Amino acid sequence: MIKAYTFISAVVFFLLAVGCSKEQSALIPMAGDYLPMQAGNYWEVEHTSKISITSTRDIDNKTYFEFVQATDTTYYRSENGKIIARHLPGNESVIFDLTANVNESWTYNSGADWIVKMVSKTDTILINHTKVPNCYHFFFDILGVADDEHGIWLAPGIGFIKLDCGFCPYPFLNLEKAIINKKEITFP
Repeated sequence: MIKAYTFISAVVFFLLAVGCSKEQSALIPMAGDYLPMQAGNYWEVEHTSKISITSTRDIDNKTYFEFVQATDTTYYRSENGKIIARHLPGNESVIFDLTANVNESWTYNSGADWIVKMVSKTDTILINHTKVPNCYHFFFDILGVADDEHGIWLAPGIGFIKLDCGFCPYPFLNLEKAIINKKEITFP
């Protein structure tokens, strides 16, 4: 009788352990814009300031979404599969080309000429026990400058999902929480 109880306890423990470690992908969107833009959306990435879309603003007859992170404000808009950024008083420039092929690069100017490269369109990001598939990975570099390189991953239906920064105290930074189109996304 004790052996049967021990066996049943072991099976129950095993099933609970497997159930608790199961990857949860149904909790997150699997499709949609790679940078959903709507006032009220925000992203909380670990060890960084919250990125919030506070409003829209018309500049040179184009409507931009105002992204605020700490004391920095950048204006974004989407056109033909490209995410275009603008820092005032400067000109706009493509920051994320969602139509780019893997290994394709372009110049993004935000006061410095960044070379942006589409590294992958198929990365799967694991945050806690949640897999987020089909993420786009962009690599940023200023040629001839040391310690500026960084990466940004965008996830379908979520936007900013992971950042990396080789010279930062925390080289990989994952999304902890987001509000996207009035829906909360967390990674339990």
